[in-house]
Amino acid sequence: MDRGPKRLVELEDIVWEAVLDSREPILDAVLHTHLALEALLIEMLEPGLNSRAALRASFPDKTKRLVNTKRITENQKIAYDRLNDARNDIAHTFGLSIDAEWLLQLARDLEAAGIDFSDSMGHYTVEEALEYHNGFRGLMAEICWCVLYDAGYTLMELGGRDIFSATDRRTEN
Repeated sequence: MDRGPKRLVELEDIVWEAVLDSREPILDAVLHTHLALEALLIEMLEPGLNSRAALRASFPDKTKRLVNTKRITENQKIAYDRLNDARNDIAHTFGLSIDAEWLLQLARDLEAAGIDFSDSMGHYTVEEALEYHNGFRGLMAEICWCVLYDAGYTLMELGGRDIFSATDRRTEN
């Protein structure tokens, strides 16, 4: 069974659908971003790996394998695993309170692990961050965008598809 992408989508499509057009912005954004990130990690795994094994492996097992094969850095593993932890907290902790400070701490953790935030959003006060990013959804969109940009760029550098233009460089020519 082929579990590859059903259509090639751009990063902008993922962020729009998961964050900006969502009725449950945090839950949907984190779950969709996590799914998109995991799909990118699966694409990064070396071609000889059995795809069923890759699909069944836990998220941390995927990031560990990618570090061991030098396809991502240890810092990327830390960042991606941190997003995975946030996803697990949101999905499995009943009554979890998520506010702007929680999002800023997530951004600080990701930035400390090397995810590039062009404006260092984690260093803003809550009020500044909410104003600069146009509210709660904007904060989440920035986090999603930056993590997926990092993974998408890495995939492209490894010779995989270009998630920024929805083209598949492997099938061009």
